[in-house]
Amino acid sequence: MKLYQAVATSIKELPRQHKIALVSTSVLMMAAIMWQPSKSQVTFPSSSVNKRVDVTLPSKLDLLSEQDSEPLGVSLDQNDPEFQAPKDEIEQQLDDAKVEVEHKHRVASGETLGIIFSQYGLPISDMYRLIDANKSVQNLRVGQTLEWEVNDDGKLTELKIIRSKKITDAFTLSKKGYTYKEIVQKGEMKPVTLIGRVNGSFYNSARAAGLTPTQIQTLVKALQWKFNLGREARKGDRFAVGIDREFIDGKAVGKGDVNAFYYKSANGKDSTFIVRGDDDQFYDSSGHSLNRAFRRIPTAKRYRISSPFNPNRLHPVTGRRSPHNGTDFAVPIGTSVLAAGDGVVVKSRYHPLAGNYIVVKHGREYMTRYLHLSKREVKVGDKVKMGQRIAKSGNTGRSTGPHLHFELIKNGRPVNAMKVSLPQADPLYGKERKNFMKQVSFYKNKFNDVISS
Repeated sequence: MKLYQAVATSIKELPRQHKIALVSTSVLMMAAIMWQPSKSQVTFPSSSVNKRVDVTLPSKLDLLSEQDSEPLGVSLDQNDPEFQAPKDEIEQQLDDAKVEVEHKHRVASGETLGIIFSQYGLPISDMYRLIDANKSVQNLRVGQTLEWEVNDDGKLTELKIIRSKKITDAFTLSKKGYTYKEIVQKGEMKPVTLIGRVNGSFYNSARAAGLTPTQIQTLVKALQWKFNLGREARKGDRFAVGIDREFIDGKAVGKGDVNAFYYKSANGKDSTFIVRGDDDQFYDSSGHSLNRAFRRIPTAKRYRISSPFNPNRLHPVTGRRSPHNGTDFAVPIGTSVLAAGDGVVVKSRYHPLAGNYIVVKHGREYMTRYLHLSKREVKVGDKVKMGQRIAKSGNTGRSTGPHLHFELIKNGRPVNAMKVSLPQADPLYGKERKNFMKQVSFYKNKFNDVISS
């Protein structure tokens, strides 16, 4: 009691500013002692009885979890057949031939190697290893083309930078890391025409005419919106293919790129003629694009992105890789979900993680996925148009709040729908069209025997 009186007297004798500082410090210390990142018990004094109130404070995981998104650590298996589109005969034949999927990008203004890697979800660690192999990999110019291959784990196994028609930089993954090699074309490139007739499947007929599986794959993708070579090819139909091939001392070496293709039905009534433009895209004989346009955002207006595309995301607590292979939009339940492009519905069902979801196949190269829906308005087999309403957003499956999870899949790999280059459906104009029409005239003369007969 004497000690208490002495302390009280001492405090009473302190200057006013010292008393204020002492009280403030005491309050801060009490607050620090009372706070815990879990359920805490706080007792409030009452006139007659002490009442205990349980206060639930957020845990570390709750604080780090994204709102209106999938719980951190929850991700779909991209290779799960549940989320894949079925393959037709020609796609299966290309798979059986073990043709590597062609991943390709044409460098646009302002793009760096890092930006391109981010768009396609390629490991940034692989980019730094490429730089270690040869710093020239960073020197990209507008119009140059990047081609690459990845393994089942998404790791980059090969990268080619086509600097010009003569020079290509090649990086290949070995046990010791990436090795660099400059490939210089030593011979002369000459146009070659291959002619064939369908007898059985188009794939086997094209192989008999001298085309490689990779060249067939190029044609299948180029015609994905115009003509289905797997289903629509008929016995007796004829075709001609224009390719570039390198010649050294009069001998053909290498396989060459496809530059033009002509297909004519056996009855002579139907025909298809396409030519590659200077931008590496295929057009019809009038210079109209064979592509279909895409929209980046599958809603009528923009909404807040609650969780961006990040396949290299790490869990902040466990440190393990927890990829987010889509873009999450914080939309109210019942928001109209629109098809990102023309296509066919290949999945429309429920999944414990994805909730109600829809998968749309767009030609042969692209797929889109729409997850956590409250209502699905299309069924498997339905054909949809870009901008058509296919569902209403919701909060089904594993979700921390109402949102729409949207994925864009290109050549079987998730890409950043907000940044990746999307197909353009614009026709050619001006000088580009003039140069293109010269190519059309050249190949028409080359294919004259097939066209006129």
